[in-house]
Amino acid sequence: MSRLQKQPILYQNELKVPEKYLRFATPEVVAVYRADRLKCKKLVEIGAGIGGQTIAFSKICKEVLAIESNKDSSKVLIQNLKKLNIKNVEVLVADALLKTTVEKIKKFQPDIIFCDTERPEKAERTLENIKPPIKKILEIFSEITSKIAIEIPPFTNTEKLEIKKTSTSCRDAGVVKNPQEVPNYEKEFISVNQQLNRLTLYFNELKQDDVSAVALPSGEKIRGTNFASTNYSHLGREGGINERNYKFLYLIDPTIILANLVNEISNKFNSQILELNKPILLSDKIIKSDFLTGYKILATCKNEQKEILQNLKKINAKKVELRYNINPKDYWKIRNFYENQLEGNKEISLFIDEKNNEAILCEKMN
Repeated sequence: MSRLQKQPILYQNELKVPEKYLRFATPEVVAVYRADRLKCKKLVEIGAGIGGQTIAFSKICKEVLAIESNKDSSKVLIQNLKKLNIKNVEVLVADALLKTTVEKIKKFQPDIIFCDTERPEKAERTLENIKPPIKKILEIFSEITSKIAIEIPPFTNTEKLEIKKTSTSCRDAGVVKNPQEVPNYEKEFISVNQQLNRLTLYFNELKQDDVSAVALPSGEKIRGTNFASTNYSHLGREGGINERNYKFLYLIDPTIILANLVNEISNKFNSQILELNKPILLSDKIIKSDFLTGYKILATCKNEQKEILQNLKKINAKKVELRYNINPKDYWKIRNFYENQLEGNKEISLFIDEKNNEAILCEKMN
């Protein structure tokens, strides 16, 4: 996955926030989207930081209680609110789990509580290392409101978050038949310009799906049920899947892969899944999606350098980007082998289907 690019926060140019505070600040495009999803009259934000998300909440909620325990961050937050003349946000510099803070939140009577947890700097990103602890947040604040949303680091393993309710497929004379345990929270992964950016858990009434992925700034959404499986329903060559039978290849946003929504995006666009070094989609049609990067398949051949070179010459190639698993030490050696013998004008992406010993030569589409 490519390195996450920094995205501007709301009013960044006007606020002139020191660079050190921007590292974890919520980007504008995410803050606006999430504020719209959590729109209500009265909202509590725990872990407000310097206000990247707070400012967005202030534009869409009548009242906001912003809680931040870090004194340096809270000072910047207060300064930012003053600079923007925002008067419907009350800032509380305190630990959210303290009894006095909880009483303050109760008195505020929020419709929704949103918590942006701290990201462990060096420790493994597990539920146990998240602060404040998710289960503690739910235990304490569920008595105030059932509408709770919690942001956690995107790569956090949530398998141990066993918060479930019982649903039934049918009832007969008061007897539950085929009971199913389903999660009562939604995992929403946010992608910004095809880069994983945020993971938010929405509990109880805030839940819209079991798992979802949102592409920003467009707002395109892929939904899944029951925390979708990593078993790809169309993987491989079953049913006649063969890259030579398709015109287009699509790289999938890593956000979709992490959210286990590969099957869902494949079904949405009636495309086939092929495992290269990671799952990709094959299709006869041009697909427009902010979760996909499209390539036109210009040639396929055996995965042999001589045949690959012949085909590169036939399609008028000049540059060759190697898009498969390769030892970094060998990358330029192999790339130069091809490019030193090419005189065309096209930039080609070379994919390798190692399982079936096939090379796929593609040109990236705009």
